[in-house]
Amino acid sequence: MKRSLAGVLMLMALGLAYAKDKPMNGVSEKVALASREGKVLVTLTVSNKTAQPIYLWKVTYASKQLFGPEFEISVAGSAAPVNYIGPVVKRAPPGPDDYVKVEPNGVHSNTIDITGAYDFLPGKHRYRLSHTGSYVLSLQQLDNPVAIKPASARFTHTQEAQPAEQ
Repeated sequence: MKRSLAGVLMLMALGLAYAKDKPMNGVSEKVALASREGKVLVTLTVSNKTAQPIYLWKVTYASKQLFGPEFEISVAGSAAPVNYIGPVVKRAPPGPDDYVKVEPNGVHSNTIDITGAYDFLPGKHRYRLSHTGSYVLSLQQLDNPVAIKPASARFTHTQEAQPAEQ
């Protein structure tokens, strides 16, 4: 009896570990990066494979620039963070007009230029960017966001050295 109980508990633990790695709710996010012509462009693509609409915060999913440290960026192969140096905007709590709707089985993409928002190292370096997005299921429950499984990507960026101040 002890052996079969231990086996069942082990299978349950393995099942829970597997479930943590799989999106259970049908909403997923993909991060794509392009570093060209001195710019770093991040494209967030959210897929809604559920039977109901979801709502994404426009500041993240419809803006072309950042208004706060939305991404975690580090130098690849180290834990050295790349600091956010862009604008930080204080906002009132979001209202229903601050969200974009994604229909059932729909997809929404947005590209943001983050070049001037992070303190990239001078020269050519590899970076790792990660993002944990969220959505709400109802515009009447904006204080109950649902986290999306974190997405990440690696990219190479060449930052021109800043001229010395005189």
